[in-house]
Amino acid sequence: MATSSEKSYFWAITLDADHKEYKWDGLSTENTDDMIIVNHTLAVRQAVVGPGCKEGELQVVEMEAVGYNNKKMKAPVFASLGVCTVPTELLLTDQVVTFRLTHGSGPVYISGTHATENTVHPDDEDEEDGLLEPEEDDIEEEEEDMGPVRRNGSTAGNKRHR
Repeated sequence: MATSSEKSYFWAITLDADHKEYKWDGLSTENTDDMIIVNHTLAVRQAVVGPGCKEGELQVVEMEAVGYNNKKMKAPVFASLGVCTVPTELLLTDQVVTFRLTHGSGPVYISGTHATENTVHPDDEDEEDGLLEPEEDDIEEEEEDMGPVRRNGSTAGNKRHR
């Protein structure tokens, strides 16, 4: 039987004139030696345009990801003219996502939570292959439950009345 544990971490990036792009790699990873699968989830909670931004300059952040049917998708997820804080709710699981400052010079601070779920699968090849032999006691119990069998195939407890 698989067991799992979850952890959450604070996550933040800064997009500005020197760092216009950030790639988050949230693909699941698998360690076959230890039989551990790690799933990643990113929950983006807010974007903040810092006071260092140029007055009157539009700040636009787009997100690029792979959508349904492996189609590459790009969409603006944040736009602001001036200093502000914008709460947002982006939930990203098991994918690579790129955040890009497409307009403006920032700084734009994006923050949220990076959660991991570690699932440990037992290394019991016999169980996985279906090769476990039934216990001898289990076989005896099944035979007792069936009761004695008559020649015509009916059990002793099923007598026919004529």
